[in-house]
Amino acid sequence: MEVVDAIRQEAPQTPCILFTDVPPTEIDTASFGDVIVEYLSRDHPDAHDRLGFIAEDVLNHAAQVGFLAPDDEPERLSALAEYDADTLPIEDSFDRLTDLIASHFDAGVAFIGLIESEEEQILSCHGADLDSVTREETMCTHSMLQEDVMVVQDVREDKRFSEIGAYEAMGIRSYAGANMTTPDGHVIGQVCLIDFEPRDYDATERGELQDFAETAMEILGPQEVRDAAAESTEVLA
Repeated sequence: MEVVDAIRQEAPQTPCILFTDVPPTEIDTASFGDVIVEYLSRDHPDAHDRLGFIAEDVLNHAAQVGFLAPDDEPERLSALAEYDADTLPIEDSFDRLTDLIASHFDAGVAFIGLIESEEEQILSCHGADLDSVTREETMCTHSMLQEDVMVVQDVREDKRFSEIGAYEAMGIRSYAGANMTTPDGHVIGQVCLIDFEPRDYDATERGELQDFAETAMEILGPQEVRDAAAESTEVLA
């Protein structure tokens, strides 16, 4: 359990399978909550085969057993709350921005989302009808943990996402996501591209997507900054 605790310091939602000959009544797992996926006795018939099956299932359905959260999650959520996006007159500006992003990259879908405690709230989406996505299912849960733009060239070839039925139903094959970061360094959202065929993005394109994410943050900022950002998107459009 000390090993589990050490791992969770780096990745709080890492699932754990207890494979041991110690009876469960003698193990204090209360503080680990739902992170313990299953207890498996080493004395059980075919224990090793069962362990292999459970481990493979966890790997293939990792998004369904929890989601990874950044180390600054409490502070990040506090920073997000300060923006109070629901009360800001930003819908038209974000709609212009996602239209521009989709056109610039010739992508099927472009969207802007804020990552809340349990779901990603989609503020604007070009090319699809998206309102919100659970953090277990959104690729942005993984993208927000990376400093640079995250690109998934082929969703079907990535074990993190290949078994998520919603992606298959929508025909999603590729993804790119850039962080929306506050001045204090907290990632509160993502600007993303989705396409319906495998696709990569070169260094220039990744840099441009990050620039769009910074523009989205400017729109969320003080009124005078929002006005300037709105004017710039109109000129670019």
